[in-house]
Amino acid sequence: MILSRFCSGYLAFALLLATGQAYAADRVQVISTPGKGQVPDAEVDREGILHIAYVAGKDAWYVRSSDEGKTFSVPLRINSDTGTVHPPNMFRGPDLALGRDGRVHVIWYVSAYQRKLPQDQWGVFYSSLDAGKSEFVPNRNLNHKPSDNYSLAADEKGNVAVVWMAGKLVVSYSEDNGITFKDLAVPIADPCECCGSRALFSADSLLSIAYREKANNIRDMHLLRKERNSSTFKRQKISGTPWQVNGCPMTGVFLSDAKSGPLIAWETKGAVSYARLQAADTLSAPREVKAAPKGKWPIALAAADGTILVSWKSGNTIFWQLRDSSDKPMGEIESKPSANPHRHAAVVTKAQNFLIID
Repeated sequence: MILSRFCSGYLAFALLLATGQAYAADRVQVISTPGKGQVPDAEVDREGILHIAYVAGKDAWYVRSSDEGKTFSVPLRINSDTGTVHPPNMFRGPDLALGRDGRVHVIWYVSAYQRKLPQDQWGVFYSSLDAGKSEFVPNRNLNHKPSDNYSLAADEKGNVAVVWMAGKLVVSYSEDNGITFKDLAVPIADPCECCGSRALFSADSLLSIAYREKANNIRDMHLLRKERNSSTFKRQKISGTPWQVNGCPMTGVFLSDAKSGPLIAWETKGAVSYARLQAADTLSAPREVKAAPKGKWPIALAAADGTILVSWKSGNTIFWQLRDSSDKPMGEIESKPSANPHRHAAVVTKAQNFLIID
């Protein structure tokens, strides 16, 4: 009798586990970047349209999809001058954000330094595409500096923020949907210039910037927050494990918005962690969740029900796992071979599933 009850209980547990794993598998799809592209960045708009920017060859391209990546539009070249985009390299690729009136904003880094062009041609470049248009506007060099750590955020109120680092952290800020920019210095930050950063506007137009500090070679993750109508920032330490290293560790970071507040994913000593952040709280330390003992270019995204996708790469393999609203794993870690070791992208679809773009 006892053995029978044990077997029944075990079978019920196994069935529950298998059901959970099947449910998790059904919610995640992995697709390839169109045109054998690399280092993609992606967003989904309110109508469920998928927007992707990526690098193929030495150019940046843009496509959109209305069927969650099954088919794509004809690629549009983003950069005005052909063959000038920095080749795919770790986290260095275009950054895409969606702004007011459906405007697509994109930034990228050129290869002027590598081509030994004059220094005034180095920099972070910007362009945009209005809804219904078939051509990006002529690109602009926003800073004329050798700054290969850059990130972009935009919102439906016309705010656009381009974050770049060249010895210091600067935000090129626009309140007119990218028509004009003004630079805001952030003196409280001492950034690790060669590590990735990520910018995000929350629904209330709160600007958050995730970056890695380098002061005294303690390379911990920090979060900057700027309230709307303010030019000052507050800073919060995010990572709980101190990391002292005499040199840039070349790491990635990710920020995404969620119902309860932003999500952040980062690397420390080769391990991948993520945390849920309060919507407007820069005082309380977030609870760090260890996702993987080894990984690069982490991503954390949340669906409306609180389910989180955590994804990362290790060499030429992409990994992912779903976690529930209390951060418990939902099934095993899944993986798939990748064509490259560089960063990937991921989005939450309109149906509240997850799409990974490699």
